[in-house]
Amino acid sequence: MKHGIDELLDIVYRYYPRGVGVTDNGDIDDQLCKKTEEHARLVDARIQASKDERWHSMLRRIGDRFPGMLMNHSLHLPTGGWDGCYSFTIDLPDSNGRTLWFQVSFLAPYYIVHSSRTIEIVKQTRDLFSVEFRGMYIIVRRSPFDPGVVSHPDDSLRFATVRERYVSFDLLPNEQPSAEWISRDIEATFGCEPMPPEIGTVLVPDVTAGLRLPGEVRLYDCLFSNQHTWVKPSPSDVSAPGADVEASKLTDSLVAVLTVLAALYQIAWALMPEVQSGSSYWVVTTDGVLRKEEVLRVLAKVRVLMDPPTTPRGIASKRELEAAARELETLVASWDGEGDPPAAMVAWASRFLDGRLVDAEPGAPS
Repeated sequence: MKHGIDELLDIVYRYYPRGVGVTDNGDIDDQLCKKTEEHARLVDARIQASKDERWHSMLRRIGDRFPGMLMNHSLHLPTGGWDGCYSFTIDLPDSNGRTLWFQVSFLAPYYIVHSSRTIEIVKQTRDLFSVEFRGMYIIVRRSPFDPGVVSHPDDSLRFATVRERYVSFDLLPNEQPSAEWISRDIEATFGCEPMPPEIGTVLVPDVTAGLRLPGEVRLYDCLFSNQHTWVKPSPSDVSAPGADVEASKLTDSLVAVLTVLAALYQIAWALMPEVQSGSSYWVVTTDGVLRKEEVLRVLAKVRVLMDPPTTPRGIASKRELEAAARELETLVASWDGEGDPPAAMVAWASRFLDGRLVDAEPGAPS
């Protein structure tokens, strides 16, 4: 190889800031990285790479050689959005659904060829389950075998099979001739060489890449793409999944709690631009207990969002949402916050949800 590990790390640190991108609570904040000189350099490299005629000419040649089999995965490069490489795939007619990936770094003179594998890992489920309830996806932080929340526990939910995809650099015999032909074109076009897995999977200290924290980021993530799992996961690497429980198996007590929560968040979400635009995905989480302070907190947010509503749904349903919020505020004010939600509150929530579901029918006003 033309570069040693230390030299490759020096290249990475030109484009990825060290010690930036992690908040005090350990979460990733990519906005912190985007304010750095290194990130600006990376964005510029992507934009410049998108203009390189060598890339476009090579794609045309390979497309002519493999008609109907090539997919360009670098159409986003002119935006400066993501990746440190050119990416394309080839679907060979006799590949049994396997896709060959070709990625050429424009940050360092290397390329890689790989396909994917799937591993199945059996894991014991967590003390957590999800349920589709009244048109909403709700996560309950309780065991699916707790008789207080699930009336007829299903013993088959104790274990679940998790399927994880990962990269394999071992090509099948029928894939090798095509991969070799394309590799020769890549090398002739860009003057680069393959980066072997023992180099590309080396961990890079102190940087984030995509959703990967420091200590999880590899050279491949930085010089090529962070959209792949580069090392075969071990069972200990895979998080235990939660179970999926049918709404019909919930206890009456939990149904009452979820009914009120579903109505409460239906009101709030109708007024939230980030939910209505689809730019973010929201779920309701609960430990199975309705807490008065949570209801009051959400209602306080509803009052702010209602003055005035800014979402099309909020504007169209302003009177209905205001009336529903006032009625719930009255019911909450008369509740001491102990035990299950009052029957009157559950009945109100059920009526409200029934009305919203009718409105959501095709052809009905939203």
